Amino acid sequence: MNSDLRTPGDLIVLRYLDVVLLVVAAPIMILIGVSAPGYAVGAGAWIVLRAVGVAVERIAADTSEPGRQIGIRLGYMLARLFALALAVVFARNGSGQDAGLTALAVIVFAFTVQLAVSAITRPRRS
Repeated sequence: MNSDLRTPGDLIVLRYLDVVLLVVAAPIMILIGVSAPGYAVGAGAWIVLRAVGVAVERIAADTSEPGRQIGIRLGYMLARLFALALAVVFARNGSGQDAGLTALAVIVFAFTVQLAVSAITRPRRS
């Protein structure tokens, strides 16, 4: 896609495609029988942590020291990994193995979509 043809709205939808897909897929997945508590925990944890990530990215961008920027981003990445793992454990302990597997599948799906979108939209060197 030519970058001249992109509009800000296109970039916003593409940037948050993982969140959009999780929200749109929720009723369909619940209707086909996946664990509703597991889906809610997995999608909820992902969406909350994506929102926190936006705030963390703004804080890191406002920092002038490169080492501090890296530290902020790395700290968030590690904390996000830990929080997502805890969400899966809580889903499993609270609602059973099916809920834990559903939460894990939702998180892995959302991560895969986010990774693919970031690879497609990242700035290229000329």
